[in-house]
Amino acid sequence: MTPEVLSNYVQVQDLRVAEVVNYLKQNHWLPIGHPNSRLLVFEKGVDDQGKPIQIVLPSQDDYEDTPYLLTKAVNLLSILKSVPFQEIVNAIDSDVYAG
Repeated sequence: MTPEVLSNYVQVQDLRVAEVVNYLKQNHWLPIGHPNSRLLVFEKGVDDQGKPIQIVLPSQDDYEDTPYLLTKAVNLLSILKSVPFQEIVNAIDSDVYAG
């Protein structure tokens, strides 16, 4: 893991896949099919090279790499929105209580 991802790893420990999926859907990320049923892939917009921007999540909370993939997803969202990592975590948490 990169140092940036490692430094945020603890902050996602209480997040659940369903919460992140809900947040993505509310923010107009589209689910796309993937041949591996253990993965959920969402897409929104394109990068500077015209390639689709994708977020890959595990399909369940109990996979070994779930915290890592959630951290990567939140890190990407924070970069795309130009907000601190914790702000995305808080937004995901608040969506849970708002819904």
